[in-house]
Amino acid sequence: MESKSADFYGLDKTPIEVEIEYAGQIVKAAMTNKSLYTNVSITKRGYSEVVPGQSIKYDFSGIGNNSTTALTSFYWRDTLPTKAVRLDKIVTGTYNVPGNYKIVYKTNLSSEYRTLADNVSTQQNKVIIASPAALGLASNECVTEFMCVFGVVPSNFRQVEAPAVYCNVLSGLTGGTQFVNQADVGGVYNGQWIMATDRWVTTVYKPNKPLPRTGY
Repeated sequence: MESKSADFYGLDKTPIEVEIEYAGQIVKAAMTNKSLYTNVSITKRGYSEVVPGQSIKYDFSGIGNNSTTALTSFYWRDTLPTKAVRLDKIVTGTYNVPGNYKIVYKTNLSSEYRTLADNVSTQQNKVIIASPAALGLASNECVTEFMCVFGVVPSNFRQVEAPAVYCNVLSGLTGGTQFVNQADVGGVYNGQWIMATDRWVTTVYKPNKPLPRTGY
């Protein structure tokens, strides 16, 4: 069985039998290594235009390990534009491989990840309430990002039912303001991170004040 392969090629784990006729004999054996392809993906879409105070939804698609090999430390993450929105709830979606994962989050007052949900099944689509009130956050505290942490995932690991995120737009935003929501995905192969990012830009719409009524 092969113990080491060239960079970007996978190990051939098939045992190879050879016969040795005398002590110290050198026997050569040939094997073909398959080239490795590493790739991850995520796509994020949302509302292109919103009004202050509105509830909005972000949809995720294409989350997956498209590699020809397993990845470790696999995750996908959403980074929120906290000057414009507050996280309300997360729809977890489902995935094509049975297992469990963890959802963690950070806030503007803490750089350490806190656990939002543990032992979440990849086979069950759940709604997790994540509003400031539900999380018991301080009045000046808000979620800045959350991350789904899967650990080791096999080749072709991917979402089935789409995850979604619901947020509330802050009421004090001015018309014409734009905010960006960013999502990223990643995993490790052979000590190297394989990552991808997507962004969605939303514009705040605020109708002009009506003209004053005039009399005759």
